[in-house]
This record gives sequence, structure tokens and C-alpha cells, in this order.
Amino acid sequence: MERRTRKRKPRLLRRWSERIRRWTGRIAHAVIWCYMQLRTGWRAAATRLRPWRPVVIVDAKRGRARRLRRILSRATRAQLRALGVPHPDHLLIVVQRTVEQEGHQWPSLLQVFETEHQVRRHVLFLALRVEGEQMSDGAIVAALRQQLHEVVGEALGALVCAVPGVRTSTPRPTAVVPLRPVAAEPPPFDHEAPFPDDADAPVESAIDGAYAVVAQR
Repeated sequence: MERRTRKRKPRLLRRWSERIRRWTGRIAHAVIWCYMQLRTGWRAAATRLRPWRPVVIVDAKRGRARRLRRILSRATRAQLRALGVPHPDHLLIVVQRTVEQEGHQWPSLLQVFETEHQVRRHVLFLALRVEGEQMSDGAIVAALRQQLHEVVGEALGALVCAVPGVRTSTPRPTAVVPLRPVAAEPPPFDHEAPFPDDADAPVESAIDGAYAVVAQR
């Protein structure tokens, strides 16, 4: 009996050890699966709660830099949403004083880099000054909108037709200013009026009611 019990103990230990290993492996796989599910769910919730925004860097004063970052971010999201195309994974917008290439100054410049795994990164440069002329916020936004079509060109499709608008010159009406009537100047001498006579002038009374009397010598 003692020999049998001594032989059974290692077998029980082996069975229990195998079971423990099996259960620990299952638990580890379950924990890893739960972690991956929580991670993907958190990323989806974060993307919905925080919408996609391009990275905007502005080299200007604090007030204008804050205004341009807000304007360019809103314009980019609004245009991509209106076109119905997915946003690029990597887009950097840099607003700096001047944009130069080959000795020429340009209002905007788009550079596209592609890695070995066919991952594209877009860098869009926008100029604050072109050939000494200051660019307004509207002009910078216009340059951004025009370059965004090149960023999402593949998702947007092939260009079929481009028709530029013709500027019509309409004459402006001139402002009519009414003339004021010139007032007639009074004549320097009025000959028709009668000459004043001292005899016709009334005699003014004194304060106490007495008349003026000429003193007799």
C-alpha cells in the first residue's frame, strides 16, 4: 500500500499542475482579449468625442496665431466634410512668413512624403507675406482650400472639367450731389428807401414823465 501511495502522489501533482497551467493560459488569453476590446472601444469613443483636427503651426503674434489656428482647422474640416472624403491620416499645416522654392516666393506649397509601407504624409506651407505684400486671413484660407483638393485628390476622383469664372465689368453709377442755391446778396445802397428825417422822429419821454424844455438865457 505504501508503494502505491508513493507512486500516486507524483501523478496527482502532474495532473494538478497541468490543470493549473491550462487554466492560467485561458485566463491570460481572456485578459488580453478584454484589454484589446477595451482599447479599441476607448479609441472609437475618443475619436467620436474628439473629432479629427489637423495639426496647425502658426509663426505669428499670439492673437493672430490663435485666430488663424481656429480658422484653418474649421475650414479644413468643413471642406473635407462637404466633399465627402476621408481625412488624411497625417496632415501638417505650417503658416510662416514667406514660402520660397527655387528662388521664387509662393502663397502656398504642398509637399507629400511616402514611406516604404505606402504611408503618405502631407505638409502644407502657407505664407503670411508674398513679395512684400501682406496676406490677409481670407487670402490664406483661399490658398488652403485650393491645396486641400490636391491633398485628397485620389479619394476625390479624376478632374473632368474646370471652368473659370469670367469677371464682368459693370459701370458704377456716379454719385449726384445736389447744388445749393446761391443766396442773392443785398445791394450796398438802397436808393428807393426814403431818407430818414429828424422831424418825424418821436420825442422820447423822460423817466419821470416830464418833457424836455430848452433853457432860456
